[in-house]
Amino acid sequence: MKKILLICFSLLSLSGISHAVTVYEDGESGTTDNWRVRHDPAVITNVFSPARGNRAIRITGGGSVIIGAISGENAWNNTEEKTISWKMHVSNRYTVYVVVNTTDGIRFLFYNDLPQRILRHGTLGGILHGLGGYQHAEYKGVWRTYTRDLEADLKDSEPDNEIISVNGLIYNGSDASIDDIMLYNPQEHVYGDNVADWQISDNDPAGASVQSVMDPEPNQARGSVIQLQGSGQNNAFRLGNPTGQGAWDNRDNSILQWKSRFYEYYEVRVGIETTRGHRTMLYVNRDTYTPSGGVLDNGMTIWHDLGGWSIIGHNGWEQRRDFGSVNNNWQTITRDIQQDLSNFERGNELIAVNSFEVRGSGLIDEVKMLSSAEAVEEAPLGERHIYEDAQDGNTNGWHVYDATPAGATIQNVMDDLRGSQVIELSGNGQQNGFEIGRRRGDGQWNNQAHNSIEWSMNFNEAFSVYVALQTANGPRYMLYTATNADAGVSGNYIRLGLGAGVNDGQWHTFSRNLEADLHRFEPNNELQEIDAFLVRGSGRIDDIITFRAAGQPLNPIYEDAEDGNTDGWSIFANDPAGATIRNIEDLTRGSRVIELQGAGKSNGYMLGARGGANAWNNRNNSTLSWAMNYAEDFTIYISVETTNGRRYLTYTPRDDDRGVRGEYILLGLGANASDGTWRTFSRNLATEIANAEAGNQLISVNAFMIRGSGRLDSIQMSN
Repeated sequence: MKKILLICFSLLSLSGISHAVTVYEDGESGTTDNWRVRHDPAVITNVFSPARGNRAIRITGGGSVIIGAISGENAWNNTEEKTISWKMHVSNRYTVYVVVNTTDGIRFLFYNDLPQRILRHGTLGGILHGLGGYQHAEYKGVWRTYTRDLEADLKDSEPDNEIISVNGLIYNGSDASIDDIMLYNPQEHVYGDNVADWQISDNDPAGASVQSVMDPEPNQARGSVIQLQGSGQNNAFRLGNPTGQGAWDNRDNSILQWKSRFYEYYEVRVGIETTRGHRTMLYVNRDTYTPSGGVLDNGMTIWHDLGGWSIIGHNGWEQRRDFGSVNNNWQTITRDIQQDLSNFERGNELIAVNSFEVRGSGLIDEVKMLSSAEAVEEAPLGERHIYEDAQDGNTNGWHVYDATPAGATIQNVMDDLRGSQVIELSGNGQQNGFEIGRRRGDGQWNNQAHNSIEWSMNFNEAFSVYVALQTANGPRYMLYTATNADAGVSGNYIRLGLGAGVNDGQWHTFSRNLEADLHRFEPNNELQEIDAFLVRGSGRIDDIITFRAAGQPLNPIYEDAEDGNTDGWSIFANDPAGATIRNIEDLTRGSRVIELQGAGKSNGYMLGARGGANAWNNRNNSTLSWAMNYAEDFTIYISVETTNGRRYLTYTPRDDDRGVRGEYILLGLGANASDGTWRTFSRNLATEIANAEAGNQLISVNAFMIRGSGRLDSIQMSN
């Protein structure tokens, strides 16, 4: 199976760069299609992570694995986005390599749990930036977010080199889980370019100064930079203000970056506001392996080591010959303030970044706040609206709409598993009902900008979730329950399944395109606004968010076999037992193909699913094409949803079409379709349905099913 990447472009930009996110892995495909084992005995699986409430990639057994490639056709070859973000849960030591192609050849930007930057150390072409956490239990056994400016990390070691493309990511080390691997271009806000922006916040001893000077490097590459001059760490220089007037109050960006050229120890203090009050983030270059971070001042200050000597003009341990000469003292520091806060104070959330203060004498340039990958990803088609994340500590906006029997309660509580505040609903099962927003009157959301909703929930009993909509045909309630089947329309209710077993006492996150759910059963109806979120049942709720969903990718390829696996396929008829699905090399076709082998038409094979999470649910394309080589009888079924219900477009090696029989539309591909040669077919499914059933319309295409033994390739949809 090929992974289809969605690239979203922001309508708002603070610079000339388009802000995009390319997601290379989020686990939601349920497969490991994009990954390969480089060195045994590594094992790659796709698992559900209770802590994150979604699927993720699990790596066990040691060895190393890769997504993308060092070069060649499997490489990402991303020439546009140079900042990487990923989430990772590790149990012990690890190394992550990001493979980049540069003007000077392949480089491996690699990251581990050391606090040091060893810019000439490791594998051929390797540039190491330590991420910290060595011998820190706080970093192990929890999900953490890692964000790196790859261009800056390269130039810390090779200032004249340039990234051409980002090609892949390699993981090596202890058992780990990985999720949300993304490349993006962050939005940025620059501070402190002018001397007037700075203040001397500690002038004892007197005589400290802030000046604009030319970059002392031989080519003056950086132009004009800021020089901070004083008596070592006795003097301090500040941008913004920790609180009150003059504070940055930056609530949009969570990643701090600056460039420095220092030849003495220095420290940076960042003033922030959090859900638990004011905090100071302290960054030092003490050059210590452990501890490399912790808590000071009774929890009011959280400190991290920046990587020691590399920050004060040294380039690491080895001057490797493969890199050539070194001429670089400027270093770029990139810190995810939210993650640094969470390292030592779990459950606390960043609200705003207010100030940046330096103690020490040296050169500073390009102090910036950058957006996270999630912030860029979440806003491509208009802002997401958070109706509830519980971080305010209250239950404002909620009410019990069905209080019989009496005693139902709504509380804002800390959830240890989720590590944050959540909303707890407690009552007598589904007899009590709870609502945020209102179905009518005061309190309605009246949200006409969005078409989708997302929420997280942890229930261990039966529940019903209702999303109240206003549509062109009147009020509608999208009703979601813990079932596999979609029950369809009943009056004003459209009943849909979230999956059996999701009421298992674990956190799950659901995202629904309400417009698509509505059109599935009422294709001619139109969503006008989202008004409320209602729940029957007792459990916990968090992160209720609405947004406008992007469309599906054009011309998706569902199978070309080039990944070497059979992910996405299943055997739907396994009597007699022993049927197999293999990915093999076909010498006649000159490529990899899928081989299905069983007892003729007694066995059946499926790509996609007739319903549920694994269905294609393709609502954008109407033409299906595929290549096949069969030397025996076969029957192909294309599972679709139509305005008249489910239909199976049924293709056989016959010259005639035989009309409609119940849910089956019987069509011929030609008597020679099973002659043992490769043949390619393309069928307009919408036209086939309309010709067979006047007035019936195609809604979505969900699966490709076939009975019979043979070979298949190039299954895709288009217009």
